[in-house]
Amino acid sequence: LIRFLTWQWQFYLNIPLSLIGLALGWWALADLPKPETRPQIDWLGTGLLTLCLLTLNIALLGSGDVSAAGGFTGLEEQASWSTMPYYITAAVAFVLFVISQRFVQRWTEPLIDLSLFKRPNFTPAVLINFLVGGVLIIAMVNVPLVVNVLETDVGQAALMSGYLLSGMTGSMAILAFFGGKATERFSYRPVTAVGLLFCTIGLGLMGTLWNPDIAFGEMGWQLVILGAGFGLVIAPIGTAVINAAPEGQRGIASSLVIVMRLMGMSVGLSALTSWGLYRFNLLRTQIVLPEIGSADYFTALVEGLTSVTVKVLAETFLISAVVAAVALCISFLLRKD
Repeated sequence: LIRFLTWQWQFYLNIPLSLIGLALGWWALADLPKPETRPQIDWLGTGLLTLCLLTLNIALLGSGDVSAAGGFTGLEEQASWSTMPYYITAAVAFVLFVISQRFVQRWTEPLIDLSLFKRPNFTPAVLINFLVGGVLIIAMVNVPLVVNVLETDVGQAALMSGYLLSGMTGSMAILAFFGGKATERFSYRPVTAVGLLFCTIGLGLMGTLWNPDIAFGEMGWQLVILGAGFGLVIAPIGTAVINAAPEGQRGIASSLVIVMRLMGMSVGLSALTSWGLYRFNLLRTQIVLPEIGSADYFTALVEGLTSVTVKVLAETFLISAVVAAVALCISFLLRKD
């Protein structure tokens, strides 16, 4: 799309696809019996959870805001005080949300039935899904950032980012199929563990080997490993969540799979963006430059900023590898139905 059209077409194409999906869904569900009573929405729980996520993301992003900070001390003070009300609000909203879910079922269906978390496999699968969401969004966002730093031509950078991410998403799609087949044969734990091991290895390689001199081909095969890991994980953790729920609550459980992954993406991106901005602000002060006005000043500045940016982005991959390793440890709590 970027090569033959404009970047806006990435969004334009979603319009007809959404309309087609809406029409197919309307047609496929037309024969379902209509409920006798219209289900009520848990507006209280929805509002509290939205407030919690909104303020948490504002706090995490605000912690990394370097635009108004004068050096490391200013940044540290700014992160400590200006975002504290948002963290407190997020914590209070979360506690109230949990309390509301215990009592709201007296008059309506709760947004999340907390009793589901007591069922076998449900809690570890949901936690893994949350962590995988955070790791996935870091790869999807930071890989194009690395490419844009290394490739000065904007059009070529967009094209190369697409090629690299296609390697990851392509292997992800293929291994998702085989992950589903393997789950039927070996159950949740081994397939999830192997997938998360691939994620940990892929992110570890990216965090240690990616530098300003790395070739795009080398980046590509490491992303294929990462995508294979993501693909293997999709089927077992999704199936574990749905199968752990009672038959009447599997619709809620299936939606929770997507919700927790999106929550992981939101929190993961905000947290690592905040940390990355802090690290960039710290490391850029350590760049050694010749005198201003000298012939080599601009070249040294560009090379220094490039090196620092790639280093910070590589560190986010290393942190993501640790997160994937934590998810790997949690996967051993999964057991056969």
